[in-house]
Formats: sequence, structure tokens, C-alpha cells
Amino acid sequence: MQRIILTLALALGMLGIASAQQFLTIGTGGVVGVYFPVGGAAAAIVNQAGVGLRLTVESTGGSVFNVRAIQEGQLDLALAQSDVTYQAYHGEAAFEDAAFEDIRVLMGLHAEPMHLICREEAGVESFRDIAGLRVSIGNPGSGILNTVRAMFEAFDMREEDVSAEYLVATEAPDFLRDGRIDCFFYTVGIGGAAIRDITATVDVTVVPLDDPELEQLIEAEPYYAFATVPADTYGNQPEDVTLFGVKALFITSTDLSDDHAYAIVSALLDNLAQFTGTHPALGALTPEDFVTGLGAPLHPGAERALREAGLL
Repeated sequence: MQRIILTLALALGMLGIASAQQFLTIGTGGVVGVYFPVGGAAAAIVNQAGVGLRLTVESTGGSVFNVRAIQEGQLDLALAQSDVTYQAYHGEAAFEDAAFEDIRVLMGLHAEPMHLICREEAGVESFRDIAGLRVSIGNPGSGILNTVRAMFEAFDMREEDVSAEYLVATEAPDFLRDGRIDCFFYTVGIGGAAIRDITATVDVTVVPLDDPELEQLIEAEPYYAFATVPADTYGNQPEDVTLFGVKALFITSTDLSDDHAYAIVSALLDNLAQFTGTHPALGALTPEDFVTGLGAPLHPGAERALREAGLL
């Protein structure tokens, strides 16, 4: 009888521990991109920190999907592009007439330049050269499509100027490899696995995106920036290449409690070497990256953690 009572007590104790945990889901992106491993690393660190949180990672369609899913209560946390976050907060672009004023940023992350990858025989040397070609410009709901549309506008071009394919980012390299498209756009951290793979196996060009039109776009919007891809980061890339793009953010909403936001950010900052060692895109993070180019207000709990760490 005593053994039964002891077993029951242990079971109830474990149940109490489980019920005390808060389960949260992080929306990321395609499994071969950067968002998925970065989200997985963040989840692992927080889960090991013993702060009463249990984070799980979900592969999703990308930034716009993630923001809308948080807005609708389907995700708790996510990674998203800075431009999408800004536009959601201000009710612009894909979020026109549907502003998400409760979106909040936990911390800024890595630079996320737009990669324009083209088959070498297509002869593409700059953005305008894609006119008339078969080009994947990103799937609906993705940050890629959102940014490419802004680029078309900057160049006074339209989607109809190319033979547009709206492929999920993970599909585009295979379509190019098979000759079904000439180029694809892919917003991803420098050194992304999908870009490394296609440049190592197919004769392609990493097209520079440093045009005056893009410089004007950077001057007009606070969430865009140029980024330099060091020589030999990818195959057939013997020189540095300047790309245009955004940065990745770790986001949530005001529904997340201040204590939970504080616990998540504190755990990542306390284990920063482990976190930045997850992927080459995170390796060059500086303290300034965590608090600049955010696109929306910091969550109060995150702000407290960043301030305590001396970053604000």
C-alpha cells in the first residue's frame, strides 16, 4: 500500500512539474534555410535553462506567414524579416488595413541579404538583366516575395517583366538545377546551406545587388541595408559580393508575459557562444545587432534583459 501511495505521489509530482511548464511554439522557415536551425538552437538553449518554458520549433512558409500566425494566435514566437515586421506594425504592404500594433521584438539577429542566383549561361550581371527570364520570386506569404516586390518597384519594373514562378524557397534550387528556371531569389543569412549547395554543384552566378536604385531604397526605409558576402563563401565567387537585404528578428507579441520574454532573452544572452556557434550566419553577430534595425518596439521583458546585459 505504501508503495502504491509513493508511486502515486511521484506521478502527481511529475504532473505538477509538467503543468508548471509553459509550452511555446517558434515559427521559422524552410528546413534548409537559416531560420529553422536558428529557431532550433534558441529552443534548445531555453529548454535547457530551466526557466519553466518548453519551446518547440515549426517549419513554416516564412516571415509574412509567421507574423500573421502570431497575430492570429497560432504561433507564440517566430523569426521574421525586419521589413515584414516594420510593415506589419505600421499596416503597410502585405498588412495594409491590417496593422499588427501588438507585434514586439525580442532581439535582433543576423544580416539577411537577398541572394539572386542565376544560371551562368543566362548572362545576368545586375537586377535589370532578369527581364524576360524565368525567375522564382518567392512563395505567397514569404518575406522573399515581399522584398522582391519592393525591389521591382525601386527599379520601376513589374512582376510581369519576368516569367515569374512563386516557388517555396527550398524548391527553387532544384528547379534551377533541372533547368526549369533561370534565376531565383532567396533571402537567407550569409553562408546559407541552400546557396552553398547550388553554387557548389551548378555553374551559377551570385549576382551583385548594389545598384543606385537599391541605395535609394535603403535611404528611404529604415529596415534595409547592404551586406558584404566575403569571397569564396560560395562556389564560383572569387571576390566579395555586395548584396541588398534586411535582417532577421526574433519576434513575439504583447500576449507573451514580461517574465517569459525576459527568461528567453536572458537564456540566449547567457549562452551566447553556444547560440552564435549554431550557424555561420550568427557567427559575426555584434552586441549592436541585438538592438538595432528592429522594425517594431522591443518587448518590455526583452528590453529588461538587454538592459541588464549592458546592451541598451
